[in-house]
Amino acid sequence: MFRLLIILFILIGCEEFHLPKQKAYLAHQFSLPNYEMILDKCGYSFVINSDSKISFDSNCNAKINYDFLKADIFISNIKIKNNLELIRYDFNQKISDNSSLVSSINTSEFNNIDQNIFALSYSFVGEAPSNIQFYVTDSISNFLTGSLYFNSKPNYDSLLPSISYVKNDIKKIIETFQWK
Repeated sequence: MFRLLIILFILIGCEEFHLPKQKAYLAHQFSLPNYEMILDKCGYSFVINSDSKISFDSNCNAKINYDFLKADIFISNIKIKNNLELIRYDFNQKISDNSSLVSSINTSEFNNIDQNIFALSYSFVGEAPSNIQFYVTDSISNFLTGSLYFNSKPNYDSLLPSISYVKNDIKKIIETFQWK
């Protein structure tokens, strides 16, 4: 009887269980960023990560491309013509539209009164179309907005390391921003 029980345990113990393969996400290995100053005829300058590429259109709007992350920062240059409140309202409406599926919004403010630079940055926690949105203004004649987009399905957990990496670059852009 004892031998029968041992044989039964061996037969049952040898059964293999096949579990479904878990989805895996790409784990980026980030190097320390190097920054370079971008000077253009558009009336403003800032530093960008040297691993990214920037292009300007004829209206001084910019696109900063992170090819290795499949991400872009789109920057829009808006001239203020006695319509600052309307521009801020439009920006806040964009923030509201973007935040319908997020669990929280983190806000960061930067002011450099000597350089006449006032900035606000929004970071969205959750499945947002744009994970970071920001603006920089002099409150007189210039208003610049920026949005971070990934060329992939929004999955906040898998994008979080990349979002954090670009968030540091956006912080650097804002801190080094200068009007000409």
